[in-house]
Amino acid sequence: MNIIAQLFGIGAMISLFCIYQQKERKKLIFSKLSADVFWVAHYLCLGGYAGMIPNFVGIFRELVFINRKDKKWAGSVVWPIVFILINWALGFRTFHSVFNLLPITASTFVTISLWLDNPRLTKLISLPVSITFMIYDFYVGSYIGVINESIAICSIIISFIKERRK
Repeated sequence: MNIIAQLFGIGAMISLFCIYQQKERKKLIFSKLSADVFWVAHYLCLGGYAGMIPNFVGIFRELVFINRKDKKWAGSVVWPIVFILINWALGFRTFHSVFNLLPITASTFVTISLWLDNPRLTKLISLPVSITFMIYDFYVGSYIGVINESIAICSIIISFIKERRK
């Protein structure tokens, strides 16, 4: 089961790397949606339910956020609040240790960053999110998650360097 979990983690890693290379908000969110699907399967296989919850909720969050510009119903500021509250409610239901709060906290920041219409700010907010998830990944034994967060941090930095050169 651990090998299968790591394979799903690799799929998530590839999707997440693509996020930080996007300049358009819609493409960025689609990459995040793809990563969330892989992470749900990854954490499920590891028994890391606290890590699975925000990714599961994230699938629905991204489906709404992708439609934000095109559909009036998806543009309501209520959506980020709803997704944050759902994450925290589910997170408290599975609470076993303080480590279980890390993915939920990270997801709060992800929700805010994806709601913003500023890909640069989304990437900047992703730095503390990656650090938080890296700590959780050590806790649940998600080695591919630790690698992923390390690569994500590098990818964000590369993106900022590329932007600065232009």
